[in-house]
Amino acid sequence: MIVSTPGIVMHATKYGDTSLIVKIFTQQQGNQSFIIKNAFRKNNRFAVSYFTPLAMMDISYDDHSKSSLKYLKDIAPHRSSNPLYYDPAKSSILLFYNEILYKMLMDSGEDEVLFDFLQEEIGKVHNATENLAELPLRFLLRLSMVMGYFPEDNYSPENAYFSLQECRFQHFFVEDAGFLTATESRYLHQLLSQHAPVTASRGLRVALLKQLVSYFQMHNEQIHKIDSLEILSAVLH
Repeated sequence: MIVSTPGIVMHATKYGDTSLIVKIFTQQQGNQSFIIKNAFRKNNRFAVSYFTPLAMMDISYDDHSKSSLKYLKDIAPHRSSNPLYYDPAKSSILLFYNEILYKMLMDSGEDEVLFDFLQEEIGKVHNATENLAELPLRFLLRLSMVMGYFPEDNYSPENAYFSLQECRFQHFFVEDAGFLTATESRYLHQLLSQHAPVTASRGLRVALLKQLVSYFQMHNEQIHKIDSLEILSAVLH
């Protein structure tokens, strides 16, 4: 059976001297792995440059094979997903998104809601002209909603400390026990309750970003260390 579906590149790794194994999150069948033979030859119609992190494309492949590795029949890369070589901020954001998603969706099956969400979020990065530093924070919050552990916004002067474990604001604070500080908690509340950009210092944004990564690690056992976090924190101002 020939399957034609949009897809998002999750990971690509060299296989042997000439081939490439690519994992693509597809709209119709979830994660699928493909082998691209002779990928590094100049005349290969499936150029290595197509398979950059979170590149979007329309693909077709034969799903008849019993092997876990399939062969692509055709690729139509989306023009809007060309690599952002000349924009280090956007490139860093997409690398961060990719690392989170690749680790979180290692064995993901079909999920059209998640797929459509990711297409929209990747498009926001490509089209953004300002407020780049806030994008990763809002992305993680929207992603948590899709994944089913969106923070409850019960913030008040009495409930001023967010608990990563309980997913809600509490009236007490326990240091080193998965609680955000009062300042971090208030900033999180502002992001949850306001659509407009929120003014915050670089230090506060970075601190909350790290806390939100911890939040995902706490609620998804497949996510461990996120290496791109430090790079992203250094690039965004």
